[in-house]
Amino acid sequence: MTSVVIDHLSYRYTRAVDAICDVSFGIPDGAVLGLFGPNGAGKSTLLQCVAGLLTPANGSVCIGGASSANRALIENGTVTFVSEAIRLPTDVTLGALTRWIAPLHARWDAALASSLAERFHLDPKRRIGTFSRGEYLKAALLCALAANPPVLILDEPFAGIEVATRDAIVGGLIASANANGTTVMLASHDVDEVASLLTHAAVLVQGALRVFGSIEEVGERFSHITMVAEDAELHAFAHEQPWRRVERSGRMLRVVADAIYTPVDEAMLARRYEGASSIAVEPLALREVVAMCTRDADISARLREVV
Repeated sequence: MTSVVIDHLSYRYTRAVDAICDVSFGIPDGAVLGLFGPNGAGKSTLLQCVAGLLTPANGSVCIGGASSANRALIENGTVTFVSEAIRLPTDVTLGALTRWIAPLHARWDAALASSLAERFHLDPKRRIGTFSRGEYLKAALLCALAANPPVLILDEPFAGIEVATRDAIVGGLIASANANGTTVMLASHDVDEVASLLTHAAVLVQGALRVFGSIEEVGERFSHITMVAEDAELHAFAHEQPWRRVERSGRMLRVVADAIYTPVDEAMLARRYEGASSIAVEPLALREVVAMCTRDADISARLREVV
């Protein structure tokens, strides 16, 4: 069974601009999806549509077979949404807040709440208004995870958080997702800070889905090919395929291949360019994939301005 299915989803803030344009993908139960892209790519809009907080112009989102077209999935605890803009009551203690929240969630896990409070070094007797920004975010995440939702949506959960706090939160997320099979969708600007969590990745650029797949699929799709050779072979290699990127430094040429358009066979390349000093193929890191998609979008935008 697929936990989250997004089918031809579009959302418009104005008639002329699609914040999300015909996006489709699905992720299985227990997956942890990282959603990446530049500012204005549509990440927050997409997550809010998934949560039922925004109504799409076209398309649909189904979670566990049920439509998220309204707030029912949030209200019945199927989906929990946490963003950097979340607001908690500041005049109560964390313990009082969790006692108030617990009866509202049929799947509330008191043991997990206690475990996360210990992991996050949060004192249940302290008023939330006395928490630092990092502690405040930890408290919000504790409440979200202890509710034990089938789907947890996180919009820029680590923005402005120091490394130690972020690592503690990531550890809590991993423990909860592994223990409860929670499906997680999170948007982030920093690939490296969430990479250890992910089973799947998606890259949005200008509202369109540019890359999607499991971490293994994304790693197999993009690769760096580095060749060291004389000018004639470098020239032939550079023009052999429609590479995503070509960079040359002296006798070294480096290209980015997209297997959808340019399947890579290292042995075949070695036979074809037997005069080359070396040919090496390496998978492109996820961070580099996101940067490449963003850079391509920036170039396209500049070209439109010129035209």
